[in-house]
Formats: sequence, C-alpha cells, structure tokens
Amino acid sequence: MIVSSLRLRNFRNYAAQEILLPPGLVALTGDNGQGKTNLLEALCVLATTKSPLVERDRELIRWGEAEARLAADIELSAGRTQLRTLEYGWRIERPASTERVPVADGFADGEPGTSLGLDGKSSGRSASMVREMRAGGVPQSALASWLGQLQVVAFFPHDLAIISGEPGERRRFLNLELGKSRPAHFADMARYRRALQQRNALLKSLLENRFRGRNALGPAVEGLGTLSEWNRQLIACGSRILAQRARFLRELAPIVAEVHRDLSGRDELFQVRYAAGIAAGVRAAEPPGESDDNWSALFSASLEANHESDTRRGTTHSGPHRDDLIFRLGEMDLRRYGSQGQQRLAVLALKVALARWVADVTGESPVLLLDDALSELDATRRERLLAQAARFAQSVLTATDLKLLEGATPALFCVEAGRVASFADTAANGVSVAGDAAAMAEDAAPSSVSVAQTPAADVVLSAKS
Repeated sequence: MIVSSLRLRNFRNYAAQEILLPPGLVALTGDNGQGKTNLLEALCVLATTKSPLVERDRELIRWGEAEARLAADIELSAGRTQLRTLEYGWRIERPASTERVPVADGFADGEPGTSLGLDGKSSGRSASMVREMRAGGVPQSALASWLGQLQVVAFFPHDLAIISGEPGERRRFLNLELGKSRPAHFADMARYRRALQQRNALLKSLLENRFRGRNALGPAVEGLGTLSEWNRQLIACGSRILAQRARFLRELAPIVAEVHRDLSGRDELFQVRYAAGIAAGVRAAEPPGESDDNWSALFSASLEANHESDTRRGTTHSGPHRDDLIFRLGEMDLRRYGSQGQQRLAVLALKVALARWVADVTGESPVLLLDDALSELDATRRERLLAQAARFAQSVLTATDLKLLEGATPALFCVEAGRVASFADTAANGVSVAGDAAAMAEDAAPSSVSVAQTPAADVVLSAKS
C-alpha cells in the first residue's frame, strides 16, 4: 500500500497542510526542528491511534488549539486498485466520561470515540479528550476494525531502547507489532491484564491476612474470587499470547538474519531469541511450538512452581508480563556488550525485516518510515539501507543532508517551519542524488507552490508535478 495524500490540521507545528506523496522512495529534507519527524509521527498516529513518541495526545495538538485532525488517502497494492480514506481527529472537550477501554498497546486506556483525560486516561476532571475516526466516511468505534487499514513500520532513534532498554520496552514492541497485524492480540492482552490485576490483588490480600494472623488458606477474600479461578483465566489468555509471540519470532528469524547480513556486509548471525516468562525450573530446552495447549501446560506448571513465591511476595512471577527478548550477534549479547553502532544496525535490520514480515502476513506492503536512520551509518551501509527501503511500495525517510542520499533517486520534499515544498524538477526527472549533492540542492530549487500562511488554508504539494 501507499499513502497518496496526507492531510494535517493543527497537528504539532502544522496549521493546515496537504501533501501528495508518490510511490517509491520519498525523502523529507531540512534542518532539525522543522517538522520532518512530525510527518512520520502523523502516519503512525493514523495507523494505530497512538503516537510512538509521546504518551499524552494533548501534546500532538498545535499550541493554542483545542483540536487536531489527520486524514490520508491510501492506495492498496497486491494487484488491487481500491482507494481507502482514513480520518482521525481528537479534541479537548467537557464534560469527561469515566468509561475505560483498551487501546492499541493493550495496556493504556481510551478508545477512539470515548472521553479521556489529558493523560490519555479516563477521569472525572473537567477537561477530556474525545476521539473520532472514519474509514471511507463511515464512523468507526472498534479499534480492531481500524488497525490494519494503514500498515506502517517505523524506525525512530529512540527505538534503540528495544535492545538497550528495560524488558518493558521489548514487550511493548511485541504487543504493538503483533497487534497491528493481528488485532485479536490486543483483546487477549486486555483480558490477560485484567485477570493479572485480579490475581495480584488476591495475592496481596492473602499476604496481608497472613501478616494479621488470619488463615490465608481459608475462604477467598470477598469479591476477589479464588486463586484457582484467576489461574484458569490467566492461563487461557496467557497461553495464546505466549504462542502468538513464539510464532511471530519464529517467522521473523530467517528474515531478520538475512536483512542484517545484507546491511552489515558480514556473515554474522543476528538472532532474536524469545525468553518467555516461564519459571526456570519448568522451561523446555526448546520453545514448545505454536500450540496453545503446549503453552497452556507450560504456563500452568510455571504458576504451580512459583506458587509459594507468589503467595509470599504478593505478586505473579510467571506469564507474558515477564517475557523478554535476547538479541545476539554471533555469540555476543548485544544488549550487554554491543556498541551503539551495532545496536543501531540491529534495530534497523529488525524494522526492515518486520516490514517484510507484515507484507508476507497481510499481503500488503507496509509503508516503511525511517527517521534519521542514515546519519550514523557509513556510506556503504547507507546505500544498502536505501536499497532495502526501495524494495517496498513506499518508504518515507528523513534526512538533514542531501549527501546522505547519494546513490538513491528519491522524491524530495523540503520541510521548513511546518511547511512542505517539493523539489518538483528533481522528482519529476528522476535525477539521481549522486555526485555533488550540495550543488544539486542549489540547482533543484523548490517548486513555486504557495504554502499555507494561515491556519484556514489547505495547500496541495506534489512530487509528481
């Protein structure tokens, strides 16, 4: 799929803008702080209803405004000519609702169409966030039906935390990337989290009763149910999550190894290993395959093995909420011993491989988004990454220096102070960004397309003109 048109109103530093994007490689160029990353973020928000960069949706609304809107026209690939239009908006409104529902990461609160507090959670305070989304002009209320209508895979510099950060970063990666292609995963995560919260509340109450001298093995705490009941619910949802994650990583493994070899130019095996949140004493030598039943038996044995520890500490020590990923380059643990350059290349390989996996699973090439991905790579690896990006129906990247694009033939857009202009003559003529890039930039003056000067104006810019 490709995004043929992106429209923004009061989003970040954009007052009102429409950009016509061509297929293939698209480069957003300009100085830092001008709004290049904001365009990639807008595509991510349209795809998932959540920003990958901030938690509070209020921060996405242009300063001084109370509402933001995004829209895109999407052309499907795979031999189809279908055009779909997505519209997503959110505004600050009173009064607030107290309804709580899951969103894209499976852990936060608030679905489009519900009222939320400024922190993205429901509250009884006066200000609330109301979301609206439409597909083809038809209002949408279910997140599951929204996800997948625009498939994007994005790299941002902070994604290095997938390797260098805490396990929660890696679980968030698993939840988001699995859920975008298989939305049922989010529903499983929401049910699992509710069961986990109830089980932990029961364990905590049993622990408090023990300290107070009461019989912790007697009747369950009123309103919390018995431990065995919550175990059954936890296992039912958790085993599906464990199986889905294991399958995902098994399918991704050969792709990520191939992409990393291509980007690095070295015959080193890059692996992403699944460290399931299962008690060490019951872990199998090899993952138990993709069967829910196999994972159910393993999860059940792990809960039993950790029973004493759970009741003594008042919390649950087994399950998907304890999962982790191990990244290895050869025999080296990249998180502990890898350089920042090695970690960066590994995450880039992971993202490109993920985009290829999405294309295999959905039958639609996702839009690959690369934010400042080229600046810390040497010339050879930049060329290889650009070649990988060019394999997708559409890839959009940012760069501060045209020299970083040498050897490629992208459609060029210049971003300055929340306004976008196309290098129309360069894109139309297919001139390679090779040789003296600085001279090319001087010769390829931006097209004489008027840019919005007032918030009310919508401007159309095209790299095809």
